[in-house]
Amino acid sequence: MKHKFFKILSILVFLIPILANAQPAQRDTIVTTLYAYRVYLADKANSPYSVSQPEAFLSQRAIDKRNRYNIPITEEDLPVNPAYVDGIRQLSSGFNVWTKSKWTNTVTVFTYDTTHLAELRNLPYVDSIMSIDAYYFYDVRSEGQPELGTRDSIPAIDTSYYGDAYRQIALHNGQMLHSEGFRGEGMLIAVIDGGWEGFNSTSAFGDLYDNGHIVGTYNVLPHESSVYNLTDHGTCCTSTIAANLEYRMVGTAPNADFVFIRTEDVPVERLFEEDFWVRGAEIADSLGADIISSSLGYCNFDDTVSHYLDYSTCDGRWSIASRAATIAAHKGIVVCVAAGNEGMNSWHKLARPSDAEDILCVGAVNVDSVYAPFSGCGPSYDGRVKPDVAACGWGTYVVRADGSIQAGNGTSFATPIIAGLSACLWQAIPQLSSLEIMQIIRESGNQYSNPDTLTGYGIPNFYQAWLAHHTDAISEYQEPSDYTLYPNPCTDRVTLGNAQGHAVRYCLFNLNGQIVDATWAPMSDEVFTINLSGQASGIFFLQIQNEKGRVEVFKVVKK
Repeated sequence: MKHKFFKILSILVFLIPILANAQPAQRDTIVTTLYAYRVYLADKANSPYSVSQPEAFLSQRAIDKRNRYNIPITEEDLPVNPAYVDGIRQLSSGFNVWTKSKWTNTVTVFTYDTTHLAELRNLPYVDSIMSIDAYYFYDVRSEGQPELGTRDSIPAIDTSYYGDAYRQIALHNGQMLHSEGFRGEGMLIAVIDGGWEGFNSTSAFGDLYDNGHIVGTYNVLPHESSVYNLTDHGTCCTSTIAANLEYRMVGTAPNADFVFIRTEDVPVERLFEEDFWVRGAEIADSLGADIISSSLGYCNFDDTVSHYLDYSTCDGRWSIASRAATIAAHKGIVVCVAAGNEGMNSWHKLARPSDAEDILCVGAVNVDSVYAPFSGCGPSYDGRVKPDVAACGWGTYVVRADGSIQAGNGTSFATPIIAGLSACLWQAIPQLSSLEIMQIIRESGNQYSNPDTLTGYGIPNFYQAWLAHHTDAISEYQEPSDYTLYPNPCTDRVTLGNAQGHAVRYCLFNLNGQIVDATWAPMSDEVFTINLSGQASGIFFLQIQNEKGRVEVFKVVKK
């Protein structure tokens, strides 16, 4: 197996115990070699598609989402003009158009016959052509049939329920979001990866199929009909989100829906895979996906003579995939991309497309918040903070193709942890846009005020992010409050007025999401004093639940 399978893919896992023996399924023999070209088209003139009829190229879910967040449908969303594609194909029977990108208005052409390239360049609607290497067409093996299981309900809150995954979730107070009822229901997560071997044949994930949580699979790779072969890298990554094995391993968004999109040709590392990634992101957008989780990354390629690249290509704009990632974020998708595992080699820096603007580039730490030395470093070439955030990618528990739970390393695993928790957070605060959700995740990082090049804004606290913004918007979603809080700001004590005389449970959280005071309090009296004299000055959140289960949250400022 090629060493770059580990180096570049973020399947790239330096010192990864569980993936050290994760060989891709062996292919038989090379059938033929096809040469790849990226064709930049000049326009979308005379297109049969129209922004006034988006149902022809976007799902209803995607249209509804655009309307909800006031995201316009523009010419950029129109598919590539099919007449142009037909014209390219008609130049030669050897021309195969295997991917099309509406956002960049490009098509990727593969051919074994290069004699017609001059004619291709001379087409009136072709702006330019870029050589992007060769594709080796192999025979592939078939997949097995799914083995279906069942899923039981999730307890309200029980730390042991998460099993091996507890600490990698608790690092972000994700379990607190779950306890509030936010486990990803109704959210669609698109996972872009290299393969999900075993995912459909182990009982560990059978309930996802049984209950309709796998809404589709898409294979961008030419001549591949299945996503369930070649590697279990996608299986491992997705398990950190979707696993629901009670008291063994529970993921960050176990009730979300998923679509699997394969864009990575595992045995090789070629520039055209960035084109495949673009197509995958566009598929996610057309389906109305809320989240993209991608643990793929690119630095250099196998053909180093033609495509030796330096770090100047990690400026968020050079790479077609990076540009597409930014577009996806502005189309209403929270985009999470692995920083890559180049931290201890000569490249050292990020991989593309994690350098993209306005996305979440995810680096790796362990559950004790210690930076993982293999995690790709920032900043981006143009000086932006990268990574944006960090999660557990060192000693991360995942589910393998055979259903076993093992620990492994890689920013590949940190990324879906953030993606799943992002889905839960957006479920909890649906009034915010994708860009706003990503920004409050950054702001909840433990070093937001002092970011560095190793973990960026640091380890985000998703419960803190929810508390702050749930409080800001609480008047839109709840009846008038039963309580008053004064003085606020306070010095040592704050008084809670309770004219209704409810019995309540209150929890006082600090900005790190830690509970600093909690109790049940019979409140037949109209006032109750909470003592903050032992706490440092700063912002706290007071969560109050009455005997009828109604919850209110207040922001408390101690001077």
